[in-house]
Amino acid sequence: MRLIKNIFISFLFLGMVSLWADSSCYDIYKTSKKPDIGIERAVFVLIDETTLFNQSLQEQIIKNTLSKIAPANYIYIGKFSAFIDNHYNEKIFEFKLDIPMSSDERYYERKDTLSKIDKCLKDQHKYVAKQVVDGIGKSFLKPDDNISKSDILYALKDFGENVISKVEAKEKIVILASDMLENSTITSFYSKGTTRFIKSKEELKKIEKADLISNFDNSKVYIIGAGLISSKDNNKTYRDPKILSSLKDFWTNYFNKSNGSLTEMGQPSLKNEIQ
Repeated sequence: MRLIKNIFISFLFLGMVSLWADSSCYDIYKTSKKPDIGIERAVFVLIDETTLFNQSLQEQIIKNTLSKIAPANYIYIGKFSAFIDNHYNEKIFEFKLDIPMSSDERYYERKDTLSKIDKCLKDQHKYVAKQVVDGIGKSFLKPDDNISKSDILYALKDFGENVISKVEAKEKIVILASDMLENSTITSFYSKGTTRFIKSKEELKKIEKADLISNFDNSKVYIIGAGLISSKDNNKTYRDPKILSSLKDFWTNYFNKSNGSLTEMGQPSLKNEIQ
């Protein structure tokens, strides 16, 4: 949590304004030309509100997202849960970052305008970074909260079909922060209070029958938190390697059917930074 706090505190002193919160710097200062090459990389960060992440995992999620803030990139943060009380699938933040002007484009602009644009582009990066830290941070399950159900499959269908597949980008990355343990009316990966062995083919038949296969539009999927335990009872925190293997097999096949690719499944943390 120290990393998160330090990042947050540093941004408090930037004196940033939200003038360009939802706008391009080029729209704000009405330049004669607006550089636009579309979205190079779209990064979708989906936080499971039913999973309790420790400090290390929270920092890994935030750090990997911050590293993807770059010109022409698009950042989307959403959270999901079971549909209980005020919990539901929700967009937290989205933003497409501008790219700098080329030398030819700069030639036709006033020097004072160019100075404003240059500052705006720097502030834009800082603004997105702050929103990433704040948005992800407030989406994590609190230690005192308890949400017994987990509609992961419904959330993935929703975000895949209505958000991820709708964005046009040269490359798409999904950072999925979740224990990946479905516990809904469709199916449950639990039995007698503990996780069970998952027969991938049987489960996928249920998913297809319930029309819960999604569309991730050739995204690379990285999972942080798979099989994560939050129980205080040590006898229930052990994860059988065979069960973890069956969990990975199921989600590998699910994302293949959903036009995506499970690139790495952290159990619970990723071994390498997302490239």
